[in-house]
Amino acid sequence: MKNKFRLLMIAFLAVSVASCVGIYEDGSELAKANADKVTQISVAELNTILESEDADYKLIDIREANEYLLGNIPGSANIPRGMLEFVINDEDYWMDNFYSYPPEKDTKIIIYCKSGMRGILAAVTLQKLGFTNVVNLEGGFMAFDPEFDESSATPQSSGGCGG
Repeated sequence: MKNKFRLLMIAFLAVSVASCVGIYEDGSELAKANADKVTQISVAELNTILESEDADYKLIDIREANEYLLGNIPGSANIPRGMLEFVINDEDYWMDNFYSYPPEKDTKIIIYCKSGMRGILAAVTLQKLGFTNVVNLEGGFMAFDPEFDESSATPQSSGGCGG
């Protein structure tokens, strides 16, 4: 009887521990747990890519539109994190918003957000959608422009009439 009880307790503990795997307190914890699945690039590496004339890549800012308008990396496409999965392959979306084709599955995609955490989650999502060359800017826009002060920034003009 003691052996059956011990076996039952061991089975119960094993199931309890296994059911706790994958439960996170918040998005930052989830991002940290997935960081090893994503290649991170430094600002210096990004600048090398940006300066290269024959580099084939898509630079995607996954922050919300209001964040993007306050400051962004020139040449980036703004696709908020909540929309990314739905529009990454949508040719009409890319043409209407960026006058470009969507990335191919092997195109280098450089993701960035404010600090790098949302970027990790977005990169993992793109990998799950079959994109094979996705990287995240380590430290996000804050690393790219450490002197940027969000509180004193004014939205950039769209360049259109009245903007």
